[in-house]
Amino acid sequence: MNYSIKKKERIVGLFLFVGIVTGIFSIAPAIDSIDYLKEAALNSNQVIIAAIFQFAMSLIYLGIAVLLYPIVKPYSKTLSLGFLSFRIIAVTLSIAGTILMLTVLSLSKDYVGSNTEYILMIQTLADVLKSSRDVVNHIFMILILCSGNIMLYILFIKSKLIPNWVSYWGIIGAILSIIASGLVLFDILGIITFDYILLNTPTAILDLILSAWLIFKGFNKRASL
Repeated sequence: MNYSIKKKERIVGLFLFVGIVTGIFSIAPAIDSIDYLKEAALNSNQVIIAAIFQFAMSLIYLGIAVLLYPIVKPYSKTLSLGFLSFRIIAVTLSIAGTILMLTVLSLSKDYVGSNTEYILMIQTLADVLKSSRDVVNHIFMILILCSGNIMLYILFIKSKLIPNWVSYWGIIGAILSIIASGLVLFDILGIITFDYILLNTPTAILDLILSAWLIFKGFNKRASL
């Protein structure tokens, strides 16, 4: 494995870690609260910071895919292209979710400073945008991101670039995250609840493990086509 790939795998490992950090700071409790219009208006800086981190996270997710694509492409052009395509779609949805979050924040300020004549109209529009953001951000983005990740881990199994146990863990974690988003879609689970977080925990832990693995050990140098 040449120096160029060695350098890329360490950058991917670093990006994975930074992606976890930005993901944590992209959570905006004010937007996800029941009384989100008042809470967002009162905690506008928190929402803006969360939006900035979500945008940064989106770029990091895209960077990971761009760096990995030429490495995994020789093992399956179909799966590698599928992984890259799904990641681009997921990043696009994540950025759309960021824009919707900032739009809801803008409406929250109008809501707090508005007279009673416009409050119902603002509330209705905000509810539509908030629901759209939840569906885009917590359901479809996660479904597409995890589907792409499953393709990546299948590529890792085929290539032996990382230990199989890491790849299988990644697949199981992605499936659990997909289940969590599916349960949110059908209103069985709420967003940012204990059960939702629990189902997504294996993926988060796996990202930390894979990040450390790529930074300190890298891909298997004996992996062959």
